[in-house]
Amino acid sequence: MTIQIVSALFAIMAASIYLEIPKRFIFRAGFVGALGWGVYLIFDDIYGIVLATYIAGIVVSITSHIISRRVKTPVTIFFIPGLYPLVPGYRLYMAVFSFMSGNGPLATSYLVDTIKISGMIALAIFTADALFHIINKVKKIIPQN
Repeated sequence: MTIQIVSALFAIMAASIYLEIPKRFIFRAGFVGALGWGVYLIFDDIYGIVLATYIAGIVVSITSHIISRRVKTPVTIFFIPGLYPLVPGYRLYMAVFSFMSGNGPLATSYLVDTIKISGMIALAIFTADALFHIINKVKKIIPQN
């Protein structure tokens, strides 16, 4: 598991270079992705891929928001590369491969999993954004001492 997390760190850092993220943020983006992948690996055994993707997506989203506010940069700098490990590319590939091989039921199964996982990523993004929006509203209402 440690090898996968470290590999995710370096893969996200490489993707961040490709995305032309400023050099001072590359390690942080890699950290967000590695953290998300680690959370996914832990919860995959317990809850399965769909719920594990949601939980990892929440962690990536919240961590991205926190870091972006701390370093005063757009959240997408950390958010987009951080979600790379969670994207269901393998399942989509297997859906197309199974379809082309004439195995319709297996292709349908992979496609349904792909849609569920993609939905969980979108729901995690929405949940974290809504949470931070609520926190900002509450901060405006409650006076700061």
